[in-house]
Amino acid sequence: MTGLRRHTLVWLSQAPEVETTDDRARAAAWHAAGRPFVVTRRRDDGNDIGLGFCTTEPAHPELRPRRVAARTDPRHVVREARPPALEQIARCPAAAAHATSFTHLISAAADAGLDIRVYGSWMWQALTGERHVHEASDLDVVIDVAGLVAAGRVAAFLAREAQTLAFRIDGELSFPGLGEVQWRELLQDKDEVLLKSVDTLKLVPRAHLTR
Repeated sequence: MTGLRRHTLVWLSQAPEVETTDDRARAAAWHAAGRPFVVTRRRDDGNDIGLGFCTTEPAHPELRPRRVAARTDPRHVVREARPPALEQIARCPAAAAHATSFTHLISAAADAGLDIRVYGSWMWQALTGERHVHEASDLDVVIDVAGLVAAGRVAAFLAREAQTLAFRIDGELSFPGLGEVQWRELLQDKDEVLLKSVDTLKLVPRAHLTR
């Protein structure tokens, strides 16, 4: 399709298409502010890219942020980037309450040679400065892996580090060219795993991840 992966941040030449009038206003304001959208799985058989963004209501901070689904023609993408690095998330003011955990995880990842990227509520908090992170928010990470053996090592690393952190660590391992698998699922003794990509959502044999 486009070569874009899930969780990629994209900036557009025009606001994306959404389903409702209210969300159209949200998407227009988000685009006008120069904010990126995140690539998600497509919901139809067309050529559009599936997108998402997450807005808050400043007048009602007690409300959960609203996740908005959108789509756009690939020709409207003018810039793209991987999700922010863990170090960028750690500089977010909201991370100050968990400074010890972030410092530990950054150090452990550096020792293991891992590039940890972050999506979800912590990403939106860091990118917008608005309140997306709450007390029960997970840290959603995505890490590129070269194959099944490397994925096993990274999943074991995350399981080990998760025991020492003040927050729950969730997320996926990304197999470039194939898609993403939830890291906890890779630790389970199952013959098949759920693989997500921009085009598909399907169970595949573990051996499929060695390609």
